[in-house]
Amino acid sequence: MWLYQTVIANEKLDLTPITYLEFGVYQGASLLWWLENIVHPQSRFVGFDTFTGLPEWWRATEPQGHFNTDGRVPPIEDPRCHFEVGIFQETLSNFIGSHDLSGRIVVNLDADLFSSTLFVLTTLSQVFKSGDIIFFDEFSCPLDEYRAFDDFVRSYRLKYELLGAVQGYTRVGIKIL
Repeated sequence: MWLYQTVIANEKLDLTPITYLEFGVYQGASLLWWLENIVHPQSRFVGFDTFTGLPEWWRATEPQGHFNTDGRVPPIEDPRCHFEVGIFQETLSNFIGSHDLSGRIVVNLDADLFSSTLFVLTTLSQVFKSGDIIFFDEFSCPLDEYRAFDDFVRSYRLKYELLGAVQGYTRVGIKIL
């Protein structure tokens, strides 16, 4: 949590409303952490997940269906939080079309898969702006989250700043310039 705490402090994320979007919620531990540490009443938190596990094979230790909660969303009662249940390709575009994302956006990408991560990044490209922040949870995996980010940055000619990294660049925070 050091990375999150450092970025929150340095970027003053706790002083103004943010829209926090988490992709890959599983049991909700990181989403709950953000809810507890960003107390601004106008901040919004949205968790995107199928809650039925990975939609495709990721690696030998995480086959299709891994991270399955049998469709149960985390029991989070905070009224600032809601969930978009389904695969990202079915939920994200509708969400973008029906919500105001003109304020600061913080994205937590724990999607694991190349395909899911690339889809989220390219779909959010239409709303990303300078100052928005993206966290990756498995960035050091060269075939998945890192590869998706690299393809995205090259394709969209995105300028960014590395805000911090932990565990050998497994988890990173990036700010869009």
